[in-house]
Amino acid sequence: MESFKKFVNILVMVYLLIALLFLLRILSVSKFVMLFDLATHADFFNRLLWVGVVLLLAELLVENVYIATLKRSLERESRLHTELKAKHTEWKAKHYDQQLKASGAPLIPEPDPARPAAVPPQTSPRADTAANHDEQLIITPAPMPPTLNPDENPNLPPADHRPLV
Repeated sequence: MESFKKFVNILVMVYLLIALLFLLRILSVSKFVMLFDLATHADFFNRLLWVGVVLLLAELLVENVYIATLKRSLERESRLHTELKAKHTEWKAKHYDQQLKASGAPLIPEPDPARPAAVPPQTSPRADTAANHDEQLIITPAPMPPTLNPDENPNLPPADHRPLV
């Protein structure tokens, strides 16, 4: 299909070049009229016009068919890509499950044996402050920026710009 498309494109370019040479009067119409044994110049231009119409129609049809085949192949490639992506995801999940079974790691993590699983409820808010102290969040205040004397601030311009006399 692509070779036929290229062939039609070359024919159209040659036709346009020949028609341009006739319009610029580089090629003589009268010689071609005598060569093809035509009655008048009008008959020659009429045939030249019909050849152009047929060539341009053929190019239009070939281009549209070529675009349709490209779209169809793109859809097919897209479907194949989606299928391969799904197969790859399934393979990764299966491989992950096999690795998990081989390592013997439990699917649900067990509680840490160093820490007790359940904390007994407290009777009063101040009871057992040592255990409560471990669970409290430590909040530290943000450091304060240093303060400068306004007369010593290096970012301010000097107060007096007059030269000394």
